[in-house]
Amino acid sequence: EAEGVKEVKFGIGLPLSGLMGTIVGIPAKYGFEFAAEKIGEFTVAGESYRWNLIILDNHWGGAGGVATATKLIYEEGVKIMHQAGADAAAAAQDICEEAGVLLDVAGAGLAVLGPDKPHTFHTSPTYVLHTPVLFHWLTSHYPGVKTVAIAMSDDELGYAVADAAVPAAEHFGYDVVTVDYYPPETMEFYPLATKLVSKDPDLVIGHVLTLKPMKEMGWDGLTAFIGWTSGFGDIAGWENVQGFLIYQPNPLGGDQPKPVRDFAREFRERYGASFTMCVWYSATILYVMTEALQKAGTVDDVDKIIEMLETETFDTTVGPLRYGGEELDGIGHMLLWPAPIAEIRDHSYHVIAEYTPEQAEALAIEVYK
Repeated sequence: EAEGVKEVKFGIGLPLSGLMGTIVGIPAKYGFEFAAEKIGEFTVAGESYRWNLIILDNHWGGAGGVATATKLIYEEGVKIMHQAGADAAAAAQDICEEAGVLLDVAGAGLAVLGPDKPHTFHTSPTYVLHTPVLFHWLTSHYPGVKTVAIAMSDDELGYAVADAAVPAAEHFGYDVVTVDYYPPETMEFYPLATKLVSKDPDLVIGHVLTLKPMKEMGWDGLTAFIGWTSGFGDIAGWENVQGFLIYQPNPLGGDQPKPVRDFAREFRERYGASFTMCVWYSATILYVMTEALQKAGTVDDVDKIIEMLETETFDTTVGPLRYGGEELDGIGHMLLWPAPIAEIRDHSYHVIAEYTPEQAEALAIEVYK
């Protein structure tokens, strides 16, 4: 520690190996580290602090969630933790709640939040707040869409996406013709694509991995998914992703607010890597937690920090945001983000509509209550 500067430990469980390490974990690691670097020293109750990030590989699974949470709490003594991946988060949750550790999770569904889990928050965008926006928007912009197929990975992330999509689709009058789950390690998507094409859905909610074989079989419907990177176009073929819709916040394209564009530029200059949603979400988490400590006037009184998260508004690159969603999760521990709809045109990501956080929350309450 520098003289007069104390450290605040932040325990982080990420997938640092395999496919999910490439897509999620390594970008998220860069996001946390870049944010900590930019934040530098910060003041809490007159004392100077700096983040000490302790980042471990949770392997995107339940066993990794347990192992990393146990090590972070009982060996490192952390009071604040983040776990990426619904399986890892759910597995770490009981350990954190019992130990009184503030747990921020990413990629989880409503089941991970509630009054019986008072230490758990979901700061990155949630499927329940953004999926209803997609279907509400589709009703007026794609009136020809009547049937929906959902194809997601057979894990907690896939269940969370599908659990949000099915009731949202049905609420707005769509017929869900199939919900299919595939093993996360799947490399061969032709059998699944064959089944999906046989249903001839107007819309598929799913990863681009299913899209290329479906297009080869002559399917010409619409596809939507929670995320996007330029690598998806390379995987599926850019000719196959024209009109592809993305319904979670992504920091891509020239339509973003200036603070997002500036942060993205600085990140690319620093790391020589793409500024993806995982980088953005992770950086936002650390900025929000920093402000929560400052407003609470403490770095280790978890109850006071939670009180600030529940009651205060926090500065982010997309403007001031607050936690809410109490009518959905019973406690209001979801950060309410703006809710854009984006479209791939040529090789670019374009935001074509955006709902306010309040509009997104109201639609979610309408759908899920």
